[in-house]
Amino acid sequence: YVDPKKYSNKAWADLRRTTHYTRTEVRFYNEILPLMKENLNHEQVTPTVYLAQYDLNGLMDEDESTEAKEEGSTLDPQYDENDTSVLEGKYGVLVMDNAIAVNECFQKSPLRLGMAYKSVDALAQFHASAFQRPEILSKVSNRLCRYGGSYHLKNRNPKELQHMVQAWDDFKKCVGPVAKSGFFDDIKMQKLGKRILDTAEYISNELSPSPNCPFATIVHGDYKAMNIMFRGKESDFDQDQDVSDIPTPLLIDFASTGVGLGMSDLAMHIAQIALPEDLENNNLETKLVSYYCKCLKDSLPDDMQSVYSQDDALRHYRLATVDYFRFILGRQWKGATLETFEKRSKDTNFAMVNRDVEAALKFVERTDLYLREIEQEMKEQRL
Repeated sequence: YVDPKKYSNKAWADLRRTTHYTRTEVRFYNEILPLMKENLNHEQVTPTVYLAQYDLNGLMDEDESTEAKEEGSTLDPQYDENDTSVLEGKYGVLVMDNAIAVNECFQKSPLRLGMAYKSVDALAQFHASAFQRPEILSKVSNRLCRYGGSYHLKNRNPKELQHMVQAWDDFKKCVGPVAKSGFFDDIKMQKLGKRILDTAEYISNELSPSPNCPFATIVHGDYKAMNIMFRGKESDFDQDQDVSDIPTPLLIDFASTGVGLGMSDLAMHIAQIALPEDLENNNLETKLVSYYCKCLKDSLPDDMQSVYSQDDALRHYRLATVDYFRFILGRQWKGATLETFEKRSKDTNFAMVNRDVEAALKFVERTDLYLREIEQEMKEQRL
């Protein structure tokens, strides 16, 4: 239950984001999920929902976009902790089954190989249900998020970009003492914050398809481990065991769902759930990207089996990885210290790249590698 009055101490920019989340999730369950179910290989995508409803009349127009707006407009709702009259009677409510009790689900973070495979399979099936289906995606764009994703640049506070260079300098200072010798010596690595800033708009545009664009689909928008409800027993997900017979996980939290490229969800997911040792020793990133492509293909109709090439998929994944890094650096790493990482280490709601310094450094290495390819692509386009 969301009661806007409880957030009367927040500026409208922050409260607006919360109310948009509420509106988007309610609309997803009522308007979009029924359309997707017609194209899914399994019956249940989410826990059973009994009520999804909101009343935000007077706070925002029903057609208002979820894109971030300039702060301080005179048209914004006026309120403070002493006068909340404009927030009176506004609400969002969602009533659903407790999936842990009713569906015998469990949550886990980080994810090792078996669970990671199953989470990626569920993601690919979710994407396939609306992949290159403009009749669904047009409604998703109009009724949910035009730009899907909690970390999409269009949905973020512009101040995050302004602090990018300083955030990177802070990170180098914070993590430098524990990074391997020479980690930050390369000139491109030293200037990673500026490089992210310079490429942010290009990358975001490349990851922002319209409903009619090739490869466009519905994206979850916040595909972290805590939004995945695994069915079965944890012991069923042995590293070397075939998980194909285990039921598809249930998904929750569609507050940032909209139109996008599926790789935006996958790049976020891998950064969220991967242990550094699995990335280094078990080649987890490559395995999950390949498995996603296989599952997506298997979930698409026969006449769409070859529409998403490996080259296109890998390019989108590289773009999305750098894009998610932009969010993490500007939002999560600004001012972070080793103590910050330690405090987050046991909090499963945080991404592994925010909980574990080695995971963060692996993320930096991947980002630098992929960004070099993107910079070369941009250079060739200018010629």
